[in-house]
Formats: sequence, structure tokens, C-alpha cells
Amino acid sequence: MTSHDGCGSLPDCARSADGEAGGPQTPTYLVLGPLEVRRAGVPCTPTARKRRALLALLLLHANRSFPVGALIDELWDGRPPRSAVATLQMYVSGLRRTLDPGHSREGRDPRRHPLLRTSGSGYQLCVRPGELDLDRFRAAAAHGRELMAAGDCPAATESFRQALALWRGTPLGDLGQSGLPAHYAVRLEEERLALVHDRVGADICRGRAHEVVGELEELCARHPLREGFHEQLMLALAATGRLAEALDAYARARRTVVENTGIEPGPGLRSTQQALLTGALPGNAGHERCGARTLQPAAGRR
Repeated sequence: MTSHDGCGSLPDCARSADGEAGGPQTPTYLVLGPLEVRRAGVPCTPTARKRRALLALLLLHANRSFPVGALIDELWDGRPPRSAVATLQMYVSGLRRTLDPGHSREGRDPRRHPLLRTSGSGYQLCVRPGELDLDRFRAAAAHGRELMAAGDCPAATESFRQALALWRGTPLGDLGQSGLPAHYAVRLEEERLALVHDRVGADICRGRAHEVVGELEELCARHPLREGFHEQLMLALAATGRLAEALDAYARARRTVVENTGIEPGPGLRSTQQALLTGALPGNAGHERCGARTLQPAAGRR
């Protein structure tokens, strides 16, 4: 989760344009989709692509100093122009005007900008809790997982849904060939898929397997090597009385994994298949405290 410890005193560091910490002019930031900055609810996103890429990098490292050299490497993919340092300074000045126009108009020291500060040999963007959608996503996800671990899957599901509702598309998908390394978006998408997996597991635990079969079939098709989704599809199909289809789903998943990786599926898929074959009760990983019974014993299904 993004740290809020690196900006010194957050109320001072994140002071808004009207001088009040967390006031109505304090920007909010969206990265779970196209990059967007809003101030008082009005979009004020930078238009220049490299400037947007710089803002995205600073947001993904919020409240931490990002060294100038590392920023230049990221923005220009290790092949910076000779003017990179001066160009970066120009981008930073533009972002400072965007984030807090009043600070520049009043002629204050730009290095002491309330939001985008010069920090040692780098720059530091101060973001208060709740101002960045990624922080809100991670907080809701963590809360949901705490609820699930405590055995409260209905409440966990609601928290998971709130977190996933913050996504508006491909993270930072508008940056295109801006020089922002692709691994940032990949990492964020991995976080989303992990939470989708948790939310589906909670739905199965709550006895709503019939509602997630179609979703799981689509997830397995889009992410054929994510064994967790195949395992959940088997559980959901079996829970709705479609045991033969659940075993067929295992066969398809095994074939896909072996053809693409050359190795057998992991223990989760194999143990689920064995449980289905023997009529045992397959577990729903992470739901040991919920008391859920995803399947009925074989005798009960005759």
C-alpha cells in the first residue's frame, strides 16, 4: 500500500491551494483507468503526454522521493536526450502550476511547493489518504480480506465490490507509447485479478455459485494460465450440480497448462479434481473459518 510516512507532516505537506489541509481545492488523482486529476471536482489533467507520464510515476511512488536519475530513465526508457534534466525541470514546473496554481502566482519557493516538492536529489509528490483511487482500492481490498479471514464473507464481498468499482478501465491506459514502463500497468492489473479471485471465492462461499459460472468461464478464457480461476470454475460447476462439466473443466485446464508450460497443474487444481472424483468436499481456499460447504457429499447428490 502507498506509504503516507515519507512527506514529513502530511497536513503541512498536503496543504491545499486555499491553505487548508484537505480543503476543497486539494487535488484528487485517478490511475485505475485513464490518468485524471480533479480539483474541486473539475478535471485539470495535464495534456502533454510526458508530463502525464511524470505525474503517473510520482503518484505510483507517492510520498516517497523519486531520484532525478531514476525518473529520467523511466521517462525515456534508458535513452534520455541531452536536455533531459532541463526538460524534466520544465515538466515539474508545469505540474506544480497544475496542482496548486496559487503557489506559483504568489512567487513562493517552488522547492517548497505544498504538493510536489524537491526532496534531496529528486522529487516527492505528497498525497493524503483517500486522494488517490489506488489507495482507496487497496484499503477496501485489505478490509475485505480481513473480513473474509474472520469468516464474514457477505461483508467481505461488499468491500471487494466497492474496491473493484473504482476501476474505470486499463490502468493508465491513456499514456500509450509515452515511455512509462509497461510493468506498472501489469502490476496493477495483477492486483485487480487477485481481488476478483477473492470476490468470486466469497460469492461461492455464500452459495451464489450459479451467479459466477459465466464470469468464471470468461475469466478462464482470458487468463488461461491462472489456475485459481479454473479451480473456482470447477467448484462453481460442481456446486450447481454439474459434476461432469466440472471434470471436463479440469481436463481443459490441464491440457492448457501442459501445452503452454510443459508441466502439470499445481496442487490446487489436482486436489480439487481428486475431491470431485471421490465425492469429498473440496475446500474453498481462504474460507476455512466461514463454515461454508461448497459441495454436498456424493450421497446427497443422488
